[in-house]
Amino acid sequence: MTDRIVAMQIGAVSFVDEGVGETLDILAERGGVNALFLATPTWTRGTGGRQIPGHPLPDHGAQDYDLGWRGGNYATVHPEYYGNTVLGSVGRAPEHPDFDMLAEVLPEARKRGMKSYAWMEESGPARELRTYPNFPKLLEVDAWSRPGLRPCFNNPDYRNWHLGFVEDYTKSYELDGIAWCSERPGPLNLLMQGPVLPGDIGCFCPHCKAIGRDRGIDVRRAQEGYRALLDWNQRIGAGERPSDGAFVTFWRILLQYPEILSWQTLWTEAQRQMYRDIYGVAKAVSAEIQVGWHVYHNISFSPFYRADQDYEEMAKFSDFIKVVIYNNCAGPRFYTWVQNICQALFADADPEDVYPLMLKLLKLDEGAYDKLPQSGFSADYVRRETERAVAGVAGKSKILPGIDIDIPVGVLKERLEPKRDVGKINWDANEGELTQCTPEGVRDATLAAFEGGAEGVVLSRKYSEMKLDNLSGVGEALKRLAK
Repeated sequence: MTDRIVAMQIGAVSFVDEGVGETLDILAERGGVNALFLATPTWTRGTGGRQIPGHPLPDHGAQDYDLGWRGGNYATVHPEYYGNTVLGSVGRAPEHPDFDMLAEVLPEARKRGMKSYAWMEESGPARELRTYPNFPKLLEVDAWSRPGLRPCFNNPDYRNWHLGFVEDYTKSYELDGIAWCSERPGPLNLLMQGPVLPGDIGCFCPHCKAIGRDRGIDVRRAQEGYRALLDWNQRIGAGERPSDGAFVTFWRILLQYPEILSWQTLWTEAQRQMYRDIYGVAKAVSAEIQVGWHVYHNISFSPFYRADQDYEEMAKFSDFIKVVIYNNCAGPRFYTWVQNICQALFADADPEDVYPLMLKLLKLDEGAYDKLPQSGFSADYVRRETERAVAGVAGKSKILPGIDIDIPVGVLKERLEPKRDVGKINWDANEGELTQCTPEGVRDATLAAFEGGAEGVVLSRKYSEMKLDNLSGVGEALKRLAK
């Protein structure tokens, strides 16, 4: 295969700090990069800004943290594309106001034969979004009919705001593609996999209720069911154990309120419709533009979320799917995920009991549970999950696994800036000496992705947290593949 995609996720700060041409040359020389996922818009440290304050800075770029980073749109705003939303054209990032990343980077990338994608991060939980005028009108409504914590996909103003970005970018710049990211699993998944806040669970806004009624769902009972499940979640999370056990009690509520499952499907379909709309708008501008999605790490950890994410269905409106298969940080993350679900659905069991079951259900084959934070997942995990995704799309979409290069692990000893997101979800609660990326590990993960049938890889999460020697592991893998 000579046309493999090797894409780098990268934010505006890297080009500002290190220079556009200089950065692109390093990416090509070290990692064989031939495509860019340019992070705009983004309001999350996972894709924007420098290294997360408190984690070690990499061996390139500015050697200080950008405390107070806020994020947003790193391109020129064209207001005419945002007229159909109460938010208007709000969202231009306050950092680097004179730097239009798309205008500056695309010509230099094209000179080097690199393709350019707008890497669009929904960032629904970001606190910064709540500073925008009218944003509270877009929030989900919780089971008690109060404003929730995240925006609603069925809210036309929220949907049209994101579609405005898509139309703006595809009409204003010669992009090769759009990659859109939304890391949200829906209300039932959240309730099962760990303690939540009431505002995490929605949505029961007028838009969602109207859709529910059209589908024949008893909206009142759906809302009652989620209230009952939320009460169950909070009691179990606080340490209470019903006489019949946490799992049986959960299942009893589900039997009493079958509308709960219907509402989870309604939520998932709203997210999926956003994908379809983005695909349609982009293709209406240019039939050649490539459009795809980021499927987040929960697909490796939760059989319930995995059931929601049907690759065969997604392939109908996808040119590519970037599947998160971050093997190094998967160890600490899955360790925490199992702990969390043992405070909810599987509270009757210990993590050491649940872990082997999860391995069976998810078809994983990894090491001892207590060693996961120090060992991470294997490169073979990358191969297996790639093969599963490739089989799922059945040739109708490209699979581009996300490759972990220095994604931070563990909790910070000292928080240097306020918590950026709303909600209670904790991905990684580990402390002490934890697994770290190496050039050999990155090389092996990259080779495993292509062995699994990938048509490309996406180097993740962002260049501004990667060590150059570890990036070179990708280049070494490509050399081996070329032999």
